[in-house]
Amino acid sequence: MHEHTESLTRLLMAVIFAGLGVAALARPRWFAGVAGFFTCSPGLSASERERLDRVVVARERAEGISRAYGRYLAVVAFLCAPLEAIWTIPFILPYALFCFASAVVMLLAYLQYRRATEQRVAPLVPRSLFTALPPIVVGAMGCSLVASLALVADSTARLGGLAVATCTLVLGIIAWRVAVAPALLIGADPQWEYAVDERVRIGRARTIANLACTPAFVLLAMLDPRSPSQYAHFGSAIFYLAAVAFFVTLVAAIAPLRQRIRPA
Repeated sequence: MHEHTESLTRLLMAVIFAGLGVAALARPRWFAGVAGFFTCSPGLSASERERLDRVVVARERAEGISRAYGRYLAVVAFLCAPLEAIWTIPFILPYALFCFASAVVMLLAYLQYRRATEQRVAPLVPRSLFTALPPIVVGAMGCSLVASLALVADSTARLGGLAVATCTLVLGIIAWRVAVAPALLIGADPQWEYAVDERVRIGRARTIANLACTPAFVLLAMLDPRSPSQYAHFGSAIFYLAAVAFFVTLVAAIAPLRQRIRPA
């Protein structure tokens, strides 16, 4: 990477880290909350919207996802920002560290959510893994993992590639566990509670799948395929692979949020 380009990249990443830190402090539950999956719920009457809001609030209380996880991520973001100013550190490394921290925070939040599901009421409606994670989404995560591992052949990007591959794998496992998690039903309004649970399950699983594909896409976008390294021989191919995987999972994550929620 040319020195001027790398300077701009480092500055941009530092600004992004600072912005993420501020956002995580302001909204520490943005990555694991429930309400965000229902901001777009077309076609609901006033009474249906009221019932939905009550169920969403009760669901968030039942899960009890700690705000501390978001604050931990904010601390990591603030620590990564000044690392970009140290030229002896590869510019990829702070981003890889942040990706790994995101994976760890997501795992901690999932474990707390799983403990909440131990108090569930079992639904009678069968649940399918592929409803939450269609085969094309699973395949996209696999493509992102392959793309990040391909960077191991390039000595200049090996460390970042391994770190991103680890994050992709961890987030992929979390997405799968969320997709097969049992329903969390409180019992006050079972029909709407199951509809909310299904929307949250699908939304979280696909959002995490998109997060799993994001690091490889961003990492490859920051690298320069014209550089005199082994990456230049196959850079375009793996970049397009990672880009397609990212956009497939992004569309899959957004699509359910535009659909009307219907009680079971």
